Amino acid sequence: MKKYLPRIFIFLTVFWIYFGMATSWSFKPKWALDYFNPLARSLLAGRLNIVNPPISYDLVFVNGKWYAPWGMLPALFLIPIQIIKGRFIPPLYLTLFFAAADVMVFYLLLQRIKREFLPKFTEISLWLVLLLFALGTTHVYVGTLGSVWHVGQMVTNFFGTLSVFFIFKKKRTLKDYFYSICSAGVALLGRATIVLLVLVPAALYARDYLLAGKQRKQGLIGAVFLFGIPLGLFTTVFLTYNWLRFGSIFEYGFRYINESPYLAMIREKNGILSLANLPANIWYMLFEIPRFAWESGLKLHFNLKGNSIFFLTPPLLAIVWANPWKKAEVAALWLAAVVTMIPSLLHYGTGWMQFGYRYTLDITAILVLLSVFGMKGKLNWLYILGIFFSVIVYQMGINALM
Repeated sequence: MKKYLPRIFIFLTVFWIYFGMATSWSFKPKWALDYFNPLARSLLAGRLNIVNPPISYDLVFVNGKWYAPWGMLPALFLIPIQIIKGRFIPPLYLTLFFAAADVMVFYLLLQRIKREFLPKFTEISLWLVLLLFALGTTHVYVGTLGSVWHVGQMVTNFFGTLSVFFIFKKKRTLKDYFYSICSAGVALLGRATIVLLVLVPAALYARDYLLAGKQRKQGLIGAVFLFGIPLGLFTTVFLTYNWLRFGSIFEYGFRYINESPYLAMIREKNGILSLANLPANIWYMLFEIPRFAWESGLKLHFNLKGNSIFFLTPPLLAIVWANPWKKAEVAALWLAAVVTMIPSLLHYGTGWMQFGYRYTLDITAILVLLSVFGMKGKLNWLYILGIFFSVIVYQMGINALM
């Protein structure tokens, strides 16, 4: 029982802090833009469309029906709640639950890294890094807003972190690979880009089995079943969901989305996924710097299109010292981080309106891990100062948005 106490403490503490921040410490959840409750009700009735939505912003209108462009994963978790309660609940609760669970899983991952990879990574350093992840990255921003975009991201992100947790160890078994692959596969039912985190187990499997001459043949056969069956299953569900809604397995709905004229203009000019969108997205993700001003107190002015993740979370700069050539596990993290961000960087939307760059939530856990490997587990005073700066600046940004 003793070993479970820190996990329970982390879950309850994060849930309470996020709940307080999300409600300006009133602990009375507000109803944000919510399509997942109506979608859950539709799924219960055997429908995929949302009937008579009170608002149609960001919904997709096809063949006289309104659909959500997001995956159905959050709605699936709301179905049993609706059956039990007989009514809708604020989707913020779903965000808070999965955000707290995500931080708890990340804590377990840090413990394993301390035990197996970085013996100089002290217990105090571990808790400081956990503080950074929970309160000094885009995790706290996405986790404290209960609107439809953030709910979908946070619920799916939990499975991405879980995928990395299952496989990121020195002694990996086929069971570890299977759990990791399945967790990444679940992401296809939510935020599809997170499925690309399957590159972590894929890269490690290639190293463990395919690059070893004696096991190459067995490794190839094993890969077909180990990766093919779970990913094939989730991909089939994903494509079927698209086909049933839009008549095409490759249509995700963005061509028909009811959105702001600003975003519609960019989509029509550049396309949904295009290299033309890359410069703007890279700028807002890496180089757009907020500014501080003294206006009856210290204020933070930031661009709602996005802000540099390295300014808001300076400890992430330590990733430049995470050498992918020394550890296969670090190389796998780098590969997954880069490839997973490609679709978001090619997308016509930056995540507006936002504080930070919320699409990087897909790889935030990986970036924090890479920063720890970059420091070789030994946090210096600059890294620690950066942690507290990050926590403060995210608090300021979230307060400004609230």
